[in-house]
Amino acid sequence: MSIQPGVGYTFTSSSQGTNLNIEKPWAPWTTYATTEDPGHPFKIVNVQIVTSGGSQVVRYQVQSGTLNNLVPVLDDHASGTTVKLDRVTSGVPNPPTAQLDPAQYNGTTKTSYIYLRAGPKPSAPFDYPFNDVSNERYPAVGGYNGESTPDTDIFSYLKIGSIAVDSISAPTVFTVTQFVNGSLWADRIKLGTETARYYYARI
Repeated sequence: MSIQPGVGYTFTSSSQGTNLNIEKPWAPWTTYATTEDPGHPFKIVNVQIVTSGGSQVVRYQVQSGTLNNLVPVLDDHASGTTVKLDRVTSGVPNPPTAQLDPAQYNGTTKTSYIYLRAGPKPSAPFDYPFNDVSNERYPAVGGYNGESTPDTDIFSYLKIGSIAVDSISAPTVFTVTQFVNGSLWADRIKLGTETARYYYARI
């Protein structure tokens, strides 16, 4: 049987037989080298200092992720609007932007802590997290001034990152710290009069 050259292999032939070589036959394996970080779910991105209403403020975005298969909204405290992280406009991704106002910073650490907040359905069977996007218990990402924000029966708080500034009233530099780097599955356990407890696993 005659062996012909083909894509993906070379061969050698001698009186002792024929050998196929399928290791890097014509060119090196394709590799993708880039300096661009592909990101991950719930990554705080596109942080910038802009002028708004005559003041310097920080704006940021959060890459889309899920909590129990629900895509959270981004809570823009400054405008009072909430928009899903995976918003698409006219077929083009159009992620929302949030602005941090002074009340969302810790006065001591000059840091705003970015939390993923979620709550159970208000009535039995108290499904968690609540899947009504128009309700405040629907999963939402936003800035808070509490370095440690305690859970309640109404809301769970998971710190996904933080944004620290040099000045709350007129920031010129910022530092982003990331704590969560994947989508999550969570469970809520409520026993008697004890405060509900929340457990998370990355998926």
